Amino acid sequence: MRRFLWIVLFALSAAAALPAAAGAQHLTVDDVRNMALARGVATIKEIELDHGIWEVQGRDAGGPKIEMKVDALSGEIVKMRRND
Repeated sequence: MRRFLWIVLFALSAAAALPAAAGAQHLTVDDVRNMALARGVATIKEIELDHGIWEVQGRDAGGPKIEMKVDALSGEIVKMRRND
């Protein structure tokens, strides 16, 4: 849990350091977590922001791993993969 908090804090500080497009809003970690939960991620292991892409790793209710990547500006899911 402690590692997760450090990752979230790091991601938030990284998001603040990104140059924002005129009038553009970045997705927050809460936005991305809610998107992941709505798409079947039951347990979130890690969320981090890397070069403008939110990366989510977790598991669905049945146990298989899920990886999701979301563009921080547009909110578009650029990758969603389940490892059965």
